[in-house]
Amino acid sequence: MKVYVDVNVIYYILTANEQFGPRAKELVEEHYGRMITSALTVWKLYILLLHSGAKLRTSQVLEDLGVKVVALTPKIIKMAEECEKLDFDDAIHYATMKAHGVGVILSNDRDFDKVDVKRVF
Repeated sequence: MKVYVDVNVIYYILTANEQFGPRAKELVEEHYGRMITSALTVWKLYILLLHSGAKLRTSQVLEDLGVKVVALTPKIIKMAEECEKLDFDDAIHYATMKAHGVGVILSNDRDFDKVDVKRVF
């Protein structure tokens, strides 16, 4: 079963976040090879890493963590625009999940509790 991984989970691991890093690492290890994420996550992760000063390649990070990146399509964008319960970037993640038949998101973002997916963190 595929699961969706939000950028915050990946970022907690990369920054060795004391509070959330261990749980994030545990989840990624548990779901290794079954995680997908949106192309939006790639961009957000790139920006976060750039501002943190980390000298990591986003593509290598995702590969090492076993995360498959899926396309951000016009259909997904339209679905996100129609989602009234989430802000636009979260709505893109939600719409991506729906488009790929994924019902579980690994995320520390409680906003996903507003929609019909299971949030695990």
